[in-house]
Amino acid sequence: SVAEMKDALGWSTYQWRLFCVCGLCIMAESIEVNLLSFLTIECKREWGLSAAKADDIAGSVFLGEVAGCVLFGLIADAVGRRPAFALGVFLVTAFGIASAFSQSSTQLILFRFGCGVGIGGFSVPYDLLCEFCPNTSRGVVMMGLWIWWTVGSFMTLQIAATTLESQGWRMLCLYCAIPPLLSSIGLYWVDESPNWLVIKGRRKEAEQILAKAAKMNDVDLGEMELEVEEHASLDVTLLFKDGNSARTVMVWIVSFAQTFIYYGIVLYLPRAFLVLADGKNKKTTEMSTEYPYWALFASCAGELLANFLALFCVQIYSRSKLMSFFFAGFALTFPVIITDVPDVIMVVFAMLARLCATIAGNLTWLISPEAYPTQVRATGHSWANMAARGGAFV
Repeated sequence: SVAEMKDALGWSTYQWRLFCVCGLCIMAESIEVNLLSFLTIECKREWGLSAAKADDIAGSVFLGEVAGCVLFGLIADAVGRRPAFALGVFLVTAFGIASAFSQSSTQLILFRFGCGVGIGGFSVPYDLLCEFCPNTSRGVVMMGLWIWWTVGSFMTLQIAATTLESQGWRMLCLYCAIPPLLSSIGLYWVDESPNWLVIKGRRKEAEQILAKAAKMNDVDLGEMELEVEEHASLDVTLLFKDGNSARTVMVWIVSFAQTFIYYGIVLYLPRAFLVLADGKNKKTTEMSTEYPYWALFASCAGELLANFLALFCVQIYSRSKLMSFFFAGFALTFPVIITDVPDVIMVVFAMLARLCATIAGNLTWLISPEAYPTQVRATGHSWANMAARGGAFV
């Protein structure tokens, strides 16, 4: 079986290469999300936008992601993981660059919507990597992939700190389009999922890809022939029958919750810290014009710690127990941030809340593809991601 072949291949050069290409996609999504916290503020200043109009910029991305989630899962299960991967990367790159040339808020909203559609397809690279992982190391690998997200968060802050004041938000948009551009180049080394090929009756192609991976990993598979599997077409009703209905509802609920809390704190903190920088009461509506990057970097450090903590915990505890613990952790830590506490306490609890939101989100992404069979895996994960975008939009 494909699963036996993946275990025989182990984790080596071929998988590391795919890990890096998929990681660039995760980094790109992180950068685009963190970019929004600056775009909404900078465009509001430049174009004199109302608070509601400025928030439409962020909302357009999340609405685009909803559309992308609906489409890309279906494309990945019907046409293949690799074509869906390529289309998503192209859209994020093209509309990310176009955003830098926006001459009005309307144009920017349209371009960010297009970028959001592409981001909605970034669950496909995740699923592709998941289908190439040996069963014994899948949890650790998929948790490790989120280190790229944290790198993207730090990168956005660093680029903003060094270029935003001197070069403006348009150059910031261009710099943030580099990771998806690199990922599009990396597509040259990305193969189709053997799992998907086998259920589509294309065993020979799957065998060729596995043989290629074995050669690159310096593994001798000997005489190899994949077992015949029943041909399976895309059937979205599988998400809601044969005992899957309750599972799907639960996956959608936690998906909604994890993006609601993560994007909520990411979009809230720059505004809260602007008030902090101005030395005024947190309830004021006036904000400073200088970002306190030290506070943003400190809160972002919570994500870095979260990734390493998740690598350790996922090998010991069940997914569900970990998710319950960290969702509860966010519920306890975030309220402290919005109370009148000393600045240092606010930053520490911001870091802890971001840590909890990050691990809860990473685990949600892991359980989503694991919940479904190959023929609806991408659709199941992508549609769960659609529920997540609803949480982001709210």
